[in-house]
Amino acid sequence: MTALSKSLILFSFLLLLQVVEAKSFERRQRVIHIDSEVNWKSSWFNSRVGKEKSLDKVIETLKTSRTGKLVLEKASLKARSVGSTLRDVIDAGNSSLTDTTLIRKFSPENPSEIHYQTKSKVYLNKGLSFKDAVLDLAHELTHYSYREPFNPYISNFTVDQFVSSVIEGRGGEVDAYLIECRVLKELRPSSFSVNSNCKNVVDSTTGKFSKALGIERFYDVGQFSGNFDEIINKYGWKKSRFPKIGNGEALYISSAYGLPYPVAALSEFTTIMGKACENDYNRLAMMRDGISSNTRQPASAAHGQFKNLYASYKSRCSQFRP
Repeated sequence: MTALSKSLILFSFLLLLQVVEAKSFERRQRVIHIDSEVNWKSSWFNSRVGKEKSLDKVIETLKTSRTGKLVLEKASLKARSVGSTLRDVIDAGNSSLTDTTLIRKFSPENPSEIHYQTKSKVYLNKGLSFKDAVLDLAHELTHYSYREPFNPYISNFTVDQFVSSVIEGRGGEVDAYLIECRVLKELRPSSFSVNSNCKNVVDSTTGKFSKALGIERFYDVGQFSGNFDEIINKYGWKKSRFPKIGNGEALYISSAYGLPYPVAALSEFTTIMGKACENDYNRLAMMRDGISSNTRQPASAAHGQFKNLYASYKSRCSQFRP
């Protein structure tokens, strides 16, 4: 699929969401129905009825939001594309997150032939209230459905590109938060009216959700600017590579790191690259040891493959070598 096609799909999706906001009568009907049957403040995870029924209730409630229904449909399509169902990719956990694993396969006999595969799983924090569980599920399914998988083994996987992708990329934190806020507005308009963080991404002139405002807010690091500077100085990255970093109050904090998203993304990048470079180091050792014993291809070809991988490793991993 071309970049233009992807952009058109996302534009169409967002356009549908804007249409939803105009249909206030339908939305009010759903809110009245839900409010009468759901205790929004109680824990969503009920050990008496079990995990499966607890998850089903959250999913069914999210489905009553027009935005939530669209996200669920998109997530179902993606799950089916890899031979799974929506329920296969959602589970309860100790925190809410979308866990995507990049699997790299190669044989010891021929380490130069590589195949990549990604697997994703959405986890919903068992300790959340029902309301927060519905919102978190909308958030994480946006990541699952729209975020492009990254590959740390390629040369154009850079720290500035990674930070940008995490925050403002398709299916990134800003997109997921906007979806979360739309769901809140549709299902719990009274909560939305007093939710100051969601109001921060609403354009005061148009009254509509604004991705541009979301991007601006999510790049604010506030009192954590020292943490940001410490990491980029350690790795020799120029601050000019991150032109959108702001010093406003850090309102949006990564639950995984307890840090604003730009700082959390830097930390995540160093962790990912450390592991990827360790894997490449081990792969180089396997290739080196196998060159002399490999009878399936000429020695010159094996040496050429080794040199190419070593050049890639050297350019990407000078700061992350094991």
